[in-house]
Amino acid sequence: MKKFLLLIATACTLTTMGACGSSNKQGSSNDLGEQYKINFSEESVNPKPNKKVLVISASPRRGGNTDLLSDEFIRGAQEMGAQVEKVFLGDYDIKFYTEPETEPGQPIQWPQDDAQMITDKMVDADVIVLASPVYFMNIDGQMKALIDRTFSRFMEIKDKEFFYITACADPIDSTAMRAIDGFRGFVMCLPNPTERGMVKAIGMGRKGGVKGSQFMTQAYELGKKV
Repeated sequence: MKKFLLLIATACTLTTMGACGSSNKQGSSNDLGEQYKINFSEESVNPKPNKKVLVISASPRRGGNTDLLSDEFIRGAQEMGAQVEKVFLGDYDIKFYTEPETEPGQPIQWPQDDAQMITDKMVDADVIVLASPVYFMNIDGQMKALIDRTFSRFMEIKDKEFFYITACADPIDSTAMRAIDGFRGFVMCLPNPTERGMVKAIGMGRKGGVKGSQFMTQAYELGKKV
């Protein structure tokens, strides 16, 4: 019995260590695990002019709350001279991640869709904004599908600054944090990421509910901090 329990404990440990699909030996300064690290800074750690900012909007509704907040973030960032590109995931073909079957010595054949193009943009950006509503206490499927598909190059998404945007119908802050933790689960697997800030629009279930709210102001002001 003791041997059986030891085998289970060992398997759990190995699963945790392989959670990101690659060894990440950074230390930890947060409560999301001892193996991974996200740096935190309200000020930019890369204060260069004309930063490349990539905003990834996973709202299932064009003009939905997270999408509107993304646009307001963009307005603030552009006023500061940033080069901003928005990717509305609903416009793109992103297949689910599957493990390619490749013969030894042959290059991996990844699915031919838009995921690699978006991943290229993530590698090229200085700042990445992840925006998703809360669906069933997590980020939505559009965002998660893209995150999984970055697997082929995720270690090249390094030294980036990240902002998070989410909205949910529930008026409780801890519900919004579920999506934030979903973002962090991805970001902590990347090399040397820095978290810069977030918008959590709670109590916003109706489409367009954020219009005129404090959350729009927060998104605009956060954009000005790029």
